[in-house]
Amino acid sequence: MKHFRKDAELKEIGQNIKKFRELRGYTQSELAFMCGDKDWSQISRMERGVVNFSISYFLLVSEKLEVSAKDLLP
Repeated sequence: MKHFRKDAELKEIGQNIKKFRELRGYTQSELAFMCGDKDWSQISRMERGVVNFSISYFLLVSEKLEVSAKDLLP
């Protein structure tokens, strides 16, 4: 499974996720629940750029935010 690796890229992706999440009016908990998680901490770690997440989870987040994955990339 491929993962994103560069810290600076992860942080920028995280900032973009947060921006679109807030534009949609979702809390971290709501977005996590929409992605099938019971805990908001995965979304929090993604937004802070401190977790190396899978591409499949990244695509799921973009789908739930109703944005192109390209819009979330640096």
